[in-house]
Amino acid sequence: MQSSPLTSGNTPSSSGSRGVMFIFCLLALDLIIYTLAFVLAVNTRIVLGETLQVVPAFSGDAMRFADLYFMPLLFVVIFAYEGLYTKRLPYIDELKEISKSIAILTVFLFALISVGRLSHIVSRLTILLMVPYTLVLLGFARYWGKIALHKFGLGTQNLLIVGEVEAARKIKRELLSERTLGYRFTGFVPLDQQQEATYKKQAPTDLTRAGARKELPHILRSQKIACVLIAAPGQSPEVAGNLADEVHRYVQHVLLIPEMRSGALLNAEFYHLFVNQLFLIKLSNSLRERPARLTKMLFDYTLVVIALPFVFPVLVLIGLAIRFSSPGPALYSQIRAGKDGKPIRVYKFRSMYRDADVRLKELLATDPAARTEWKKTLKLKNDPRVTKLGAILRKTSLDELPQLINVLKGEMSLVGPRPVPEQELLECYRERSDFYKLVRPGMTGLWQISGRSDVSYEQRVEMDTWYVFNWSLHIDLVILYKTIGVVLRRRGAY
Repeated sequence: MQSSPLTSGNTPSSSGSRGVMFIFCLLALDLIIYTLAFVLAVNTRIVLGETLQVVPAFSGDAMRFADLYFMPLLFVVIFAYEGLYTKRLPYIDELKEISKSIAILTVFLFALISVGRLSHIVSRLTILLMVPYTLVLLGFARYWGKIALHKFGLGTQNLLIVGEVEAARKIKRELLSERTLGYRFTGFVPLDQQQEATYKKQAPTDLTRAGARKELPHILRSQKIACVLIAAPGQSPEVAGNLADEVHRYVQHVLLIPEMRSGALLNAEFYHLFVNQLFLIKLSNSLRERPARLTKMLFDYTLVVIALPFVFPVLVLIGLAIRFSSPGPALYSQIRAGKDGKPIRVYKFRSMYRDADVRLKELLATDPAARTEWKKTLKLKNDPRVTKLGAILRKTSLDELPQLINVLKGEMSLVGPRPVPEQELLECYRERSDFYKLVRPGMTGLWQISGRSDVSYEQRVEMDTWYVFNWSLHIDLVILYKTIGVVLRRRGAY
């Protein structure tokens, strides 16, 4: 049986000329971002040389872009070798490949500088500074760039789903929400006559029927289907395998969904026992390894130090606005459970009145609906304790900016489970509290990008557990990128 896993479909388009255009546009976009990252890194290096005594002065004159033509050339070659111009990847996997490629590029450049004795024209510190700039900028550019190109029909691919109705509806919704994949849903083929009857009975509005199972070869040829997804979770492996073999002769790729439901599959490794046509899956908990924890901490410190010059004026302005808008201090702190359950003092901008506890007590005593809402989510949509300025700060999540202090103190991370009181940890997380304690709490996390206050507490606990199981640096990057979009849309914030 030949099949492609969900994250490794190749070729950007079923149309040759449009595929070439798609690759050319991605290449141009990458080179623009590389140039911007280079300029930012050089200027940052100049500023560091002027402000920090431990860093040697640097004018930037030596690093002429024309003399360093080998750097963007190597950048493109590595990206092409890793398949970043041909593979069809979900955004989270694409960021992983981008991170790996940039790491390889950095190692290659350091080796070239040493072997070629190029230290007189290339600053090693500048190359290191290019890494975070390239990661951040390329993450944004690739995401929105691919979405824009797909709207013009570049890099898209026709997708047909074959299988069970409910599974097909779910997977269609999930695939189309991955906007960078570029799949164009063309129809659904029921697995057998029983499923066809189920389809006709339910008449789902979110599936467009392409035809019956017996018409499958004709459908694949006539509609120029490039990819077929088999959604048959209730069927035996033999049925799914035979179906994959049947359609594979007509299409470029077949997507199969594994039956395994473990929460730790994102960091899984596959071992192939090809003689017996079997494979083993190795599950790993990365955050139990010291190198992974150190990498996460270094990542946090690097981003905070880079962002601090831009964020500090905002912190000052918000603090002054709070002091002038209502009586009380600009900052307040609360005790929360940190890594290993140790108590930490978490900082936030004050968004409530001084007598917030009294107002809450009075509301819960007189309003049954508010009491029910508070018991369910520990939050209120119409909270009488929140000031007018505080409501704006909460909607935009600016009230949490002072937690950068906690990150610099090593008590919190940029990404992780939301910090909660010890009592809430025991009551709501219960047996899952051990997973919470494995990591430092975060300023943002899966809960924030998945609806924030619109997500139930049970789902929040599941998300925190999943994050600990599957942590990797590129997951943190994805969450940070998506946090910006969620904050701008102000979804689920109150």
